[in-house]
Order: sequence, then structure tokens, then C-alpha cells
Amino acid sequence: MPKAVDANARIAPDAAVSVLPGVGPTAARRLEAAGIRTVLDLLTFFPRRCRPLRELAAPDETAVGELVRLSGKVHTVRSAWLPGRRSMTTVVFACADGSTFEAPFFNQPWLKKNYPVGQARRVEGVLAQKGRRFVVQQAKVLSLAAEPSGEVQLRYGEIEGIGAARLQQWLAHALAGLDVKGLALPPLPAGLREHDLAPGPLLLAMHRPPDVATHERARRHFAVREAVELFAAVERARRARSARSARSFPVDDALAARILARIPLQLTDDQATALRGIWGRLAGPAAMGALLQGDVGSGKTAVAIGAALAVLARGSAVAFLAPTELLAEQHHQNVARWLAGTGVAVVLHTASSKARLPTGPLLVFGTHALLTGDVALPGLGLVVVDEQHRFGVAQRMQLVQKGDNPHVLVMTATPIPRTLALVLFGDLDVLTLRKRPPGRRAVRAFHLPAEKWARTLRSIRRAIARGGRVFVVCPAVGEEGEKGGVVRVHESLQQHFKCGLVHGRLSTPERQRALALFREGITDVLVGTTVLEVGVDVPDATLIVVVAADRFGIATLHQLRGRVGRGTRRGLALLCGPRTERVAAVCRTTDGFELAEADLALRGSGELLGTAQSGFGELRALDPVDDLPLLLQVRAAVQDAAAEAQA
Repeated sequence: MPKAVDANARIAPDAAVSVLPGVGPTAARRLEAAGIRTVLDLLTFFPRRCRPLRELAAPDETAVGELVRLSGKVHTVRSAWLPGRRSMTTVVFACADGSTFEAPFFNQPWLKKNYPVGQARRVEGVLAQKGRRFVVQQAKVLSLAAEPSGEVQLRYGEIEGIGAARLQQWLAHALAGLDVKGLALPPLPAGLREHDLAPGPLLLAMHRPPDVATHERARRHFAVREAVELFAAVERARRARSARSARSFPVDDALAARILARIPLQLTDDQATALRGIWGRLAGPAAMGALLQGDVGSGKTAVAIGAALAVLARGSAVAFLAPTELLAEQHHQNVARWLAGTGVAVVLHTASSKARLPTGPLLVFGTHALLTGDVALPGLGLVVVDEQHRFGVAQRMQLVQKGDNPHVLVMTATPIPRTLALVLFGDLDVLTLRKRPPGRRAVRAFHLPAEKWARTLRSIRRAIARGGRVFVVCPAVGEEGEKGGVVRVHESLQQHFKCGLVHGRLSTPERQRALALFREGITDVLVGTTVLEVGVDVPDATLIVVVAADRFGIATLHQLRGRVGRGTRRGLALLCGPRTERVAAVCRTTDGFELAEADLALRGSGELLGTAQSGFGELRALDPVDDLPLLLQVRAAVQDAAAEAQA
């Protein structure tokens, strides 16, 4: 392990983060899991939010409703239990002038031992006044050793196993010791030179800004750089695809009729339009690159199989990449029935179910196991990537490179606004499904607080009595006794119902058996983690209960409710736990496109557009919603630069 640098030595930007004092092997591994390997990686781990803040020596009526920072010593700590097994811990701080303020914490009774009387702390939060008492709401408590960030509050994303105080200390060391002369950033395209500024002061402004305006100027600079990197890759992919010829798979009327006869579903107008568009692109001359987006239950899989059959009919192979073994297994089972007797080999290839891949017409369903170097796919004509947000561009290209410039169809049930789709998926043609297949109705969601669990049990009992099946989804596998863990919830529900259990730590045969028993009605309730999020198709399932729904994102909650109501009866979703903005949004509407807008507004760049969908590291400065005009400006500049280079 590299030794920590001398306090007066300059730190190279590409030095391993372990050169910083206090970053041992364990911390280095945790930072690496978050994409932080070098000192520059750490310094580009930017705050997610910067808000104006007033530094006060004591509570002041004029600052009520504002974000403030106060310093004080712990005066008293009191705890109280509230109805519904909830608790309130209140820490009272005394300022230098003797005045006091309170910081309340819900459902964290263990905090009492963390605040010994007399301990000095800094507290940030929104100042409120209740009678003669001052209260700091949404309190963030810092040690006095932590460097304050001036008249602003910075909020960073969480890194598992790394506390905010340690992160701040490492950032302080990195900022103080960085060798700015060794920091060279590539020049920006000609149309963006106004943003080309010295990087050293900009990094300081990101982490130690004197005010919000200074931070925002620096953030826009790094947002431009992220957008340039994104669009440069998109432009390269688009030009490479258009420059290379691909095998043509034309679909005439006779073949179209044969394909539609093999799909045992009545296609909607949207599905038929999308499928005709894909067939037209498969006819060449360039390789197709298409994004098929549609709400939960809109029938994307049927369209994808219609595309696959056009390729299989000409003797080529199709690879269908799914994010989970459960989904790959289900696709394989369903489509194998559809194509029985056609001469097409329908194969499953996952980490726990590897198969020999024959030559000739081949449709292989698989997970990440398909990406490994030892998997050969001769004659690969089409790559289908399901749930695109679970994969990156690099992973998609690993599969594409197994063929000779195959056509590519990526799908997502996490719809994004059309403008953003055109900007961020500039190398792909965007096709959209909005209508649901006949008989498929929207599933309403209702919120139930945790203390209403008895009401949830009554709803489960009622659904079973009416002949339905019930999914119960938990945020973690956990162990027995862990709140929100699937093990504990399964054991509890077994006392009342015939239950099955599914999660990622079970073997494939165990999962398949649990699903089979559930489908056949031998068990009435299937308890699982988010392996149930996509692809599990049980027409008799009419109710889904999501435990600790506040721990899931909007897209996942919307996906989960799509597991029920897939038969003739209406489905229902119960979201249990605190009523967060995400939970409220899912209860408010069943429109996935509207929820996508809400998700972007709540999360900013978030994972939806920041990580796997774009294929780059998580967007740390760029916000695709607020920065849309900037995105369009960068896109135009990158395209102009690419055209000039081609001339």
C-alpha cells in the first residue's frame, strides 16, 4: 500500500486515493466501489446540492424559515415513544450566549448515546420557532473538527461505509495538496471555449464555494465537460453505425403474416407501428440502432420477438440480454412455447444455467453470462437488450462485438421525456409504446403507514378469498429479525398464509420451484426481493404489497405494480411505510411517462439518465432536466466539430 504523503508535498491528480491520510485498504475498497480510485476521482465526486446558508452565533427570529448553521454544546437529550412504535429523540444545544435550540430526530432512539452532555457540535438545518423554542428541522449535525463550507450547505451522495465527516477530511487534504500544474483537461470544442477555464479554482469552488453563484459557475463548467464526453461517444457510435453495412433482413408480406401468426397476442396499433418500423430498419443497409420505450405492460417483449423472428427466418442468431436470471428464465419458457416446431433453437444461458450454443437459427436468452469472452455467437444478426437502464453502453457493445455489426434493439420500461431521449440517445432511433394491450388495465397504488399492517393482512386475506395471488416485496434479503428483510417478513406471513420465498441468494432450481408453486396456486403468497421487479408473469396475481416502499425509487415502484392485474381481474398495489414524495407520486398517477418526469424532477440526474443508460460514470455535475438548454448547445458544438473533422 502506498505511504501517506507528506503534508507539504504536492499530490498528483492521478495518484491513488490511498495516499491521503486516513484512507486505508478498507476505505480504498469502499471508495473504489463508488468509482473513486484516484485523487482526481475524489475531487470530481461533486456535491449533489448547494444551498445558501446563514451562519448564526445564536438563534434569530429574522432567520426563521431559512437554512442556518449554529454552533453549541449538548445541553440535554430526551427520548419519547410515540404511537405506532415510533420514537422521537430531541437533542438540546446551548449556544455561547446561553440561548438554546433543539434538533429532533424521528425513529433513531440510539442517538441518545451519541450526544454526551457538554460535547460541542455544529448543526445545519432549517430554523423554526415553536412558541419560545427554536428548533432546527432536518438537522445535519457535524463535529467542530469538520470544515464548514462557508455561507452554503453542500450535500454529497452517500458512499457505503464512508461517513460524511471522513469524506470532508479527505476532500480537505486533496484540495490543499493537489498539484494543480499536473491537472490538464482536454480543450473544449470551438463553440464552447467560453467555458474553458482553469480547473484548480473550479474544483475549489465546487467543494469550498464562498456563495451559491460561485459554485454554480463551476458546476456549469464541469456539466459542459460531462456533456461533451457523453455526446462525443454518442456521435462516434452514430457515425460508426451509419458507416458500416450490416446484413439485411427484409420482411415481405408473407413473412410478416408468418411472424404475426407465431405471436399469440393481438398487437395494439402502437405495437404494430413499432414492429413495422423495426422491420424497415432491419432491411438495412446500415445496422439498426433502436430504443423501444414503453410503460409497464405495454407489450415491448412481443415487439422484440417479432423483430427476432425476422432475423431467425433468414437463418441468423439472436441474443436477448435480460437483467436477471428470473426474467431470462421466464422469457425462455414463454418464447420456447411460441416457437415450438419451427426449427429454431431457443436456449437459456445464465451463470447458473449455461448451455452449448448450436449453430443455425438460434434465439438465446441470457444475463451478464452472455458477455463473457468464452461465449461465441456465430451468425449473430440481432442483439436485444431488455431493461436497458440495468446495463451500460460498454456492456451492450461487448455483446455487439460477438457478431459482424449486428442490428441492436434496446428496451426500457422506464420511459423518459422525448426531448431527453433525443438528446441522450442520439445514436438510436426512439420508438414509443403508449397504449396497453386489450384487457390490460392500469394498477392503482395506495399508501398504508407501517402501523396499519393489520389492514394489509386483511387485504391479502381478501385477495386470496377471491381467488387471487399476492406478491409481497421487501427491500433486502436480510436475516431473521432484520426489519424490511424478506426472511423475517416471510416467516411472519407463513403464520397466516401458504407462502413461497424468492430472492437472489437462492439457487435457480429453488427459485423456479417457488415460482411454479405460486403459479399453480399451491402457494397463495410469494414473498421476495426486487428480483420480482421485472418479467414475472402470473395472470392470477391481483395484489402486490411493497414493504418499506420508501426505500424504493419511483421507477422500481412503478415496475413492481406492473406484476399484478395481468389477467382478467383488476390489480392493486399497497405501498407500506412512510409517505415519501416518491410514494405519493406513484399513488397519484398510473402514467409511466408522467412518473418519469416526476422522477427526474425529484432526483435530478440520478441513476435514470446518469449511469447505466448513458454508459458513463454517474453524472456528477450535469442535470439533464435543468441543463437541457446547455445540453442542446453542447450537442450542436460536438456535432459541428465532428463534421469539421470529417471534412
